Amino acid sequence: MMRQPLTAGTADAPLEVALDTDIGSDVDDLLALAVILGSPELDLKTVATVYGDTALRARIVAKMFAEAGRPAPLIVAGLSDTRSGREVWWPGHEGSTIVDLAAQAYDADRDAVLDLAASASVVPIGPLTNIAAAIETPECRIARIVMMGGAFDGRTEHNIRSDVDAADVVFRSAIPLVTVGIEQTERVRFTEAELDGLAGPLGSLLDGEVRRYWSFAEQEWNTPHDPVAVVMLASPELFGFERGTITVVRGGEGAGVTRFEPDPAGPHHIVTDFDVDAVSREIVARIRTACEASARRRDRSPSPATRSSRGRRSVDVEDGLECAVLARVGEDGRQLVEGDPAVHQQ
Repeated sequence: MMRQPLTAGTADAPLEVALDTDIGSDVDDLLALAVILGSPELDLKTVATVYGDTALRARIVAKMFAEAGRPAPLIVAGLSDTRSGREVWWPGHEGSTIVDLAAQAYDADRDAVLDLAASASVVPIGPLTNIAAAIETPECRIARIVMMGGAFDGRTEHNIRSDVDAADVVFRSAIPLVTVGIEQTERVRFTEAELDGLAGPLGSLLDGEVRRYWSFAEQEWNTPHDPVAVVMLASPELFGFERGTITVVRGGEGAGVTRFEPDPAGPHHIVTDFDVDAVSREIVARIRTACEASARRRDRSPSPATRSSRGRRSVDVEDGLECAVLARVGEDGRQLVEGDPAVHQQ
């Protein structure tokens, strides 16, 4: 078993990363973002959304930062349609427990593909549509991909199955890549014990979304697939890896199956084992850190009446619906827009 293909950041020298997410469908994306917010080793510079209503997903990300009381990084809505043409799986509950989504700002004038292409370390936790497009840009400077995706036991997994053509581009690119498959992530469960007592506005948001997902899945737990991948990046010493080459079956009955061929010179690493108890503790501890920080920031924040607001009215048209929005320019000059059962396995 090979160990340590990843070098962790530190609180003094955090690792700059870009997250690519289909947040809002399975609740594990929300939990993964909370883990990042509670990880001083990671410096989140960009969040891109992918797959389906990416504008709604971007607003969910923005709300997460608002409830955390943290300045938002670049938040960019990415590609909605899959490269393979496969229909988007959209259960319809995305953001249903989150209030004020229509008031959340994201960077509507940015190109998610180009922003990802400009990032050295990307962390995809959704279908690979954006990442494949970023790799194909002449400006691509992606040097490392750390992801949740695949199943290395003969099954198919949602992130790969949803866009096999994009996955094929990513794996064929030979960019160094580390992934944790569902045969590993399924060893961890997020239950009432982990959810109980999450503090502050961020804790309230997570509690509502987790319970909504449990109701949808008709169970009282979920698998934190994506948080496992974030902990892998922050604490790689807890994981064991094997080096080789990953390929994906693009057609036929086996479409979406990921295959791994061991090779000491291969560009890819898969997780072959990890310390389940330690990773579970890390997930919960980092989420609690982020939630407790949000509670402290809430207690220190001024009342809404004392906060200043500025902007101009404009109109946003999305999905055939016209809605009033507030367009404003952030302090860094960015144009912001304000408006409007476990899925990973089969």
